[in-house]
Amino acid sequence: MTHAHTLAELQGRLRARILFECVSGSRAYGTDHAGSDVDLRGVYVQPSREFLSIAAVPGLIADERHNVVYYSLRRTLELLAAANPNMLELLFMPADCVRIDAPEMARLRARRELFLTRQCADTFVGYAFSQIKKARGQNKWVNQPKSEQPPRKEDFCYVLDRAALAGEGGMPCRPVALAQSGLRLQECHAARLEHAQDVYRLYHYGASARGVFRGDALALESIPQADERPRFLGLLLYNERGWRQASEDHRNYWQWRAERNEARWRAQEAGELDYDAKNLMHTIRLLLSGESVLRHGVPIVRFEGAQLDLLLKLRHGGMAYAEVIALAESIRERCVALREQAQLPESVEMSQVEALLAELTQAWESRQ
Repeated sequence: MTHAHTLAELQGRLRARILFECVSGSRAYGTDHAGSDVDLRGVYVQPSREFLSIAAVPGLIADERHNVVYYSLRRTLELLAAANPNMLELLFMPADCVRIDAPEMARLRARRELFLTRQCADTFVGYAFSQIKKARGQNKWVNQPKSEQPPRKEDFCYVLDRAALAGEGGMPCRPVALAQSGLRLQECHAARLEHAQDVYRLYHYGASARGVFRGDALALESIPQADERPRFLGLLLYNERGWRQASEDHRNYWQWRAERNEARWRAQEAGELDYDAKNLMHTIRLLLSGESVLRHGVPIVRFEGAQLDLLLKLRHGGMAYAEVIALAESIRERCVALREQAQLPESVEMSQVEALLAELTQAWESRQ
């Protein structure tokens, strides 16, 4: 038995389980434009019997690109208790964004002050500055695009041949890149060098060799004693961790290229902008919303007036990168100061959250 329902099932035969559905993202913030995606977020409930089953209870159901995401009521409450900014938004969503609003969601909103704590200062600021890190990483990808060809293991290999080991004609033990060594690993066998990580003895077997690499693995051979001296070439140094990291970076880069919104990156790739404007806009948005929690006891979802003008200016690249970072730092400093003064509890009382989960689940079940 499994409770891992599909998105189609939730939106179809299990639609009665949906407690809340809304249009989120830029259309909720007021920063949308003609080409903006329509992001849907929602909350669904699970019958109490599912919590008594051995089968895993899913925390969310989503489409492949996470443009449509429904969180289980249990997971929603867990994230709210952790002061997750995205979850808190759902409790303050503008009415014109709401598509489904069950009575249980209204009861949850009536208790939303339970989740407004000083911890919000930490999570909103933390999420905001993670956007800065993300923007920097993607800016690096824009300015340092990766080849379509994945990294080759051979490019992470270095060789100390017999002459270099002995220091003949120069300084001893100076490795050279495999490409400069003239050796062909297809004609060689490798054996582990005892007590040394990523270092291998290398032997030449010519056309009869099975090669050093087979698939993604470096294959080790048992070298006959009679072959040790006549076939020994030297030492192979293979930076396997470096190759695996480069391979992961390559996969992440090309996944990002495949999924990104091309229009969003044109200004950066043309050299007109030196940062990801959308990510840094969200940095400031999160900081302003977190400051509002501490100052007024509510986050900001729909931005208006001067604050909306600021966000739109950021999205269009109207500020220099250094200016955006300085602005983010100044809001963070205000949040730190406000945290100590805020008339809010330090964190959520988990017993109240658990009671709320039971209350809302039972209320939904009584309607079925």
